[in-house]
Amino acid sequence: MPLPDNLHMRVASAPDLAGIAALRESVGWTAHDWALRAVLEVPDARCLVVETPEGIAGVGSGISYGALGFVGNMIVTEAHRRRGIGAAILETILEFLIDERGAGRVELFATPSGRPLYSRYGFELTDPSVLVSLPRSAVLEEDPAVDVEECGDLGELAAYDAPRFGGDRLRLLRMMADDPQRPLLVARQAEMTVGYAWLRADGPRVGPFVADAPAVAATLLAEAFRRVPEAEELSLNLPTAKGPGARWLRELGMELEAWDGRMARGPQIPRRDEAIYANLVGALG
Repeated sequence: MPLPDNLHMRVASAPDLAGIAALRESVGWTAHDWALRAVLEVPDARCLVVETPEGIAGVGSGISYGALGFVGNMIVTEAHRRRGIGAAILETILEFLIDERGAGRVELFATPSGRPLYSRYGFELTDPSVLVSLPRSAVLEEDPAVDVEECGDLGELAAYDAPRFGGDRLRLLRMMADDPQRPLLVARQAEMTVGYAWLRADGPRVGPFVADAPAVAATLLAEAFRRVPEAEELSLNLPTAKGPGARWLRELGMELEAWDGRMARGPQIPRRDEAIYANLVGALG
């Protein structure tokens, strides 16, 4: 979709991060610097901004993990809405994900106001997500046969993650492992990876979070609580398609808050839905 003459779309770069963060905060979204930097990383990601003479009027991003792509950070300032900015950004991001990167399935998290736009481009509502705040008082039955340590072998972890997530997140996992403030915890049993969790003290929140069994999940979360002794709870965001995670949390007595803004286009890709899984952030999957 062409833009009006006084608007210009270009690829975002590091100097744009402050402006993009301000846009996110203007609509009530948290602006994680690490997440914004991830959507600038070529060749897997691309972030676009639309400029006016006064500054940034819109933003949107896409990140690819092989056959799976995610759209995120879709914001248009109130003064410039209904001018085709969102559609122009979305079209360009989809061209990047599908035509350039070969994504057969694209997913996103949509606000109610954004759903009509995404529907016009073939997105449909899919399984909702559930939000949960796990209190420190939760009874987490750890498995003594499971060892938890910080990530050492990224290649092994990426190979473990790919069939459970549905795409190759090696670059993103490397970013997590290199972050000294947010430990990437890996669970191993009998010399094999059986789960992992990225502990983000800014929340505090755990995600991505993958575990092959409830006992592995409990062991990882117990270690996460030990790493943040001041935290009274840890939050997680789980897709309901990963049924084992929701069932396990209900068995712990947790109340799950459903949110139905997940949308997707393209056929579902193979995933190991029997694993317990929690998302990273909407823009990154």
